[in-house]
Amino acid sequence: MTLSMTGYGAATCASENYKVTVELKSLNSKFLEVSMKLPRVYMKYENKLRMDITRKLIRGKIVLLMDVEVLNPDRRSLNINYPLAELYSKALKDLARRLGVGEEVSLEVLLNLPDVIPTETVEEDPEEWALVEQATLEACDQLTLSREEEGKALDRDLQERADTIVQCLERIKQLAPVRIDLIRSRLEQSVQEIQNKIGDPSRLEQELLFYIERLDINEEIVRLAQHMQYFADLRQAAQSNGKQLQFLSQEMGREINTIGSKSNDAEIQRLVVVMKDELEKIKEQTQNIL
Repeated sequence: MTLSMTGYGAATCASENYKVTVELKSLNSKFLEVSMKLPRVYMKYENKLRMDITRKLIRGKIVLLMDVEVLNPDRRSLNINYPLAELYSKALKDLARRLGVGEEVSLEVLLNLPDVIPTETVEEDPEEWALVEQATLEACDQLTLSREEEGKALDRDLQERADTIVQCLERIKQLAPVRIDLIRSRLEQSVQEIQNKIGDPSRLEQELLFYIERLDINEEIVRLAQHMQYFADLRQAAQSNGKQLQFLSQEMGREINTIGSKSNDAEIQRLVVVMKDELEKIKEQTQNIL
């Protein structure tokens, strides 16, 4: 299965007392990075939520947005630090007078100042936490579904590019023996011309065999074919294997480069250029895979 690293999921869970909405966005990342934008009074849930997200989403740059609406005011009691709020109000009014601006201080500004509503004084409600966790887990599931849909498009693209490389490789398999025969023929003609000048004909034959062996690309062809099969197996596995696909694409590149450097044949080198182009696009896509 191919899962995209990017995705979006949202869920809302409600009871008679609370309504919780959680949104999750995921972007590419080598590791799992979780950032949360929570209402201040819900910061106490951060570690628990991080553990849930880590278990469900594995990797990616995850952004969590949460909105909690208290439907029943009796379920939430706030201990406002009135003395601190009064000090803030006085200080802000003094500052306004010194700057010559309006002295009006809004209640919203005061309530958002540090420690006016101490978060540790808000008691945890099991019902509230259950809704927060449920909404988070459901948003994770929705994000995973989104990743699956994007992953299908990614996989189709990978399949097309891998098929092109395999087709080029099959053509190279056909060209390789003919290429060796042509090289051998040219070398034999050259040998005939210089054979009388060589003191040890058997040594010349050994050198020719060594030269032809250096141009042999059969091993690279076999290894690249094996890499392509493994590439297909990883894509079809039950889990998403983005990192392994990235590592494997590097190995594929080594074999393609070696075939190109040893081929000494215009048609094979043209096919190598096509394979390199497709492989670069595969490498770009594998960076988007979970």
